[in-house]
Formats: sequence, structure tokens, C-alpha cells
Amino acid sequence: MTIRGELRLKFKSNGDALRVLDSIAPDNYPLPQGLQISNHVTGNVLHLKITTERGVESFMATIEDLLSSVDLALRTFSSIDQKA
Repeated sequence: MTIRGELRLKFKSNGDALRVLDSIAPDNYPLPQGLQISNHVTGNVLHLKITTERGVESFMATIEDLLSSVDLALRTFSSIDQKA
């Protein structure tokens, strides 16, 4: 069974979306067999597309991992920006 999903995360600016994408992209490779993640930014929206043949649990875990990575990136940027 193939499961597909897309997360669309809207940011304040294109720069913020690109900054988050640059931060999380290294975490997406290498991927386990049967899991694909593609991503791109359109305007201020970060698109994360997930396709898996590894089951619902793997799909949900992947979404959780991606959102955790985005959260960590945002908290890190906030901390750095406050100190600058």
C-alpha cells in the first residue's frame, strides 16, 4: 500500500520558508527504502511531500519527524535573531 501526503507550511516571508527548508533538508537523506520526501518553496509556503510504502506508522512518524525538525529550526532562528 502506498501512502501519500503533503504538508504546506506558511511562513511570514519567502526568506523564512527557504531558511527552514535549508535547515531541514539534510535530515531527509539518506532515506530508508520505500520512503520518499520531496520539498520546495513557493512564495512563503514550504511544501513537503511524503510518499511511503512502509505503512501508516512510518508515514505518521515521518510527519512527526518533519514537524519536529521545523519546530527546532524555528526555535533556533528565534534564539539567534534575539541575540543579534
